[in-house]
Amino acid sequence: MARGGFSSGSSGAIQAEEPPMIRALCVTLAGAFPLALLAGCGDDKPDYAGPAPASGPTVTVPAPAPFSANVMSDITPSWSTSGEADSVTLSLDHVGADAPVRLLTMTCVRGSVLRVESPQFTAAGDEDRLQIGAGDVVVGLPVVSAPDAAGVTGEGPAFRDLLLEIAVGRPISLSYGAQTLGPLPPTPDPMISRFTDRCREYLEPRAR
Repeated sequence: MARGGFSSGSSGAIQAEEPPMIRALCVTLAGAFPLALLAGCGDDKPDYAGPAPASGPTVTVPAPAPFSANVMSDITPSWSTSGEADSVTLSLDHVGADAPVRLLTMTCVRGSVLRVESPQFTAAGDEDRLQIGAGDVVVGLPVVSAPDAAGVTGEGPAFRDLLLEIAVGRPISLSYGAQTLGPLPPTPDPMISRFTDRCREYLEPRAR
């Protein structure tokens, strides 16, 4: 190192060096003012490019819940009944959407068979029972729909106790594994009477 604060590199060029006292002052100021660039303190090209953009955790907006999960808060119910010579059907649609959405179909067939279907359920290979309940009565119906069918259908005996609970206006609920539907809005008369009366006739045929 040459005296007087100069040194020469391998190329022979002479470069100025900061005296020790100035170098110490720069270190002190840099510690107190980390964003300040002082003339004469090392490189004269500023490294500060402005404030860094704000950063934080990424906010993920959850997808809307399936209709069956929030049906009771969104439903505009429309019950209907229909009948044939050997069966009677009670259906519930949600009519607040662009097109009616079928939620539940219950069919009582001569021979004391109750068939319950909900297109809102998704078939699961390890679930073989569709539960239907009203009041304190819950019945498990064996699933008869195919695994790739749209919805789940259960079929079994038309239990008298379940029909009695439905007849007096107890809310109907369905469950299939972890999937649930209901309690559903009560069925108005005379539709509920038309369904349960016909269904009970199949259980207790009148004398002819």
